[in-house]
Amino acid sequence: MLTNYLLSTEPSEFADSCLFLSPFRLQRAYCPFQVVCIKAIRSISEGERKRVDKVLSWDTGTMLFFIEGKLYPHHHFSYRPPTQFVATAVN
Repeated sequence: MLTNYLLSTEPSEFADSCLFLSPFRLQRAYCPFQVVCIKAIRSISEGERKRVDKVLSWDTGTMLFFIEGKLYPHHHFSYRPPTQFVATAVN
């Protein structure tokens, strides 16, 4: 299936960012960003964190993540935005 996308004649391009819909807003993540594997694929096991270096997309809405030099379907991963903890009024 992955080979079919890579050999398709549809225009595709690498992007340096990706949009994610969270419960509260639409977020743009700029590469590199972290994802968590939600469905094991090849050598990546479920729950493992990986860094996405690039995003490959087609006009049909198909997206592949470029991780460690290989392409993986985006639906095997979940985006977890970085958490920032700010403490105020600490004595």
